[in-house]
Amino acid sequence: METNILKDGTIKEGTPESVGIASGHIANYLMRLRDIDYDIHSLQIVKDGKLIFANASEPFMLESPHRLLSAAKAIIAAAVLFAVDEGFLSFDSKIIDYFRDKLPDTYDKRFEDITLYDLLTMQSGQNSDEAFMFFIEHPDADLCRLFFNTPMDCAPGEHFFYNNSIPHLLFFLVERATGKGIETYIHEKICVPLEIEITAQYNQYHIYDPVTTVVSANGFLKLGLWFLQYGRWNGKQLLNPELMKKACTQQTWTGLEKPGYHNGKGYCMQLWKNVFGGCRMDGGGGQIALILPEQNMVAVIMGNESRGEQAIELFYEEILSKIQGKELRRESKGIQILETAKKNMGRICCETVFNDELVTAVNEKCYYFPENLWGLQSVRLSFEKERAFLNLEQGGEKKKYEAGIDPVWCENSNFLILEPDTSIQNLIYGPNPQVCKLCGGWMNDFTFIIVCKSAASMGKYIFKFEFLGRKLKLYIPGGVSGGMKQDMGYISITSV
Repeated sequence: METNILKDGTIKEGTPESVGIASGHIANYLMRLRDIDYDIHSLQIVKDGKLIFANASEPFMLESPHRLLSAAKAIIAAAVLFAVDEGFLSFDSKIIDYFRDKLPDTYDKRFEDITLYDLLTMQSGQNSDEAFMFFIEHPDADLCRLFFNTPMDCAPGEHFFYNNSIPHLLFFLVERATGKGIETYIHEKICVPLEIEITAQYNQYHIYDPVTTVVSANGFLKLGLWFLQYGRWNGKQLLNPELMKKACTQQTWTGLEKPGYHNGKGYCMQLWKNVFGGCRMDGGGGQIALILPEQNMVAVIMGNESRGEQAIELFYEEILSKIQGKELRRESKGIQILETAKKNMGRICCETVFNDELVTAVNEKCYYFPENLWGLQSVRLSFEKERAFLNLEQGGEKKKYEAGIDPVWCENSNFLILEPDTSIQNLIYGPNPQVCKLCGGWMNDFTFIIVCKSAASMGKYIFKFEFLGRKLKLYIPGGVSGGMKQDMGYISITSV
């Protein structure tokens, strides 16, 4: 699609009304996400070449790195398309010709029929993700070899199955066909012209791991716009537009019939088909880039959620289905509502009114704890109008923390009570995991909560301080919340 996006190196800003969208409709979308306690990290919308909304919630910024998870599959697919465009590969290429050294002594002859197209469309003929799951637990294993040791269930090209081993095969395929490392190839073909940074980790066995890919929200938006323009960027056609159109067009039905999830039924080439038109990059935890050619529009939603499908469907209900084909008059009420909804993106959903009587009673009071899992010996809280100060003694060491009162966030150089979760499901590679931001508020008349977030963490930690007469009951989270991590609940300790 030809647009005026970035012809002069910039994305123009505009109002929602200038492209036929009421500000109040975007506000309604954000409010409905808030109503279901959806953990959104950022939202950006571009229509007709105009950036009409962009905001990130604490501690994230639009330029800070963020995990993509399976949305990174589209980046690998783009690298494959470049290799096809340059003649190194074709959609009919038999992948076995590039992996003879990975085959077992005896193998199912149907492996010889798997084409590049079959991999791109998740139709390898396998109905199992066991190889990838084994690789997660054993990163020293050879995932390509595991793939060819996984039984074939049907002929390639006959059946869709979402196989997480496939991106690994695809990037190895690009490397073997082009003679260049995948990171170098992506940097040359995508990062340099789009002026974005895409990084992924090499594990301890020096294996590139696309599931660790990080890119900023702004970078993710640029990727979505590049797909929208079918490979054209800043006035230059970087990639054959017909290849990009094919990649963004439904190639197969998935057969997925998850209740309430209407957008999982069609698959393109490492992108998903939207039931309301267009396609999307879609990753775990709710990393979504909606690419909508009919509306000349891209919307990028990032967060830490297991309910990404709800964010998609609500976007259609509140924004996409209500677009007008003409410029709208700006209404002050809608503008004000949107500004409020924008500010609320970073709030922790707590009352900010102090319980003055309780605050007076507990202010600066020191609570001592019996022996516990965290070596926490004492806690002392003090309150000001927009700040709460937390003094701990933990493991014989005295620590001080500052938390803002909702919606204020305060940065701290050390993580609160727990060690930060640096697992592959949660860690955002780049920022310091120890640095965190704290925000507090009253959950009810006797319970104060502190939410701990880090730019290096997809999830958050919520600590609850329940004041029970002369005692303090402290609820410590069993782990990081939501997204790709299972909720671990709380463990409580009560002061003596």
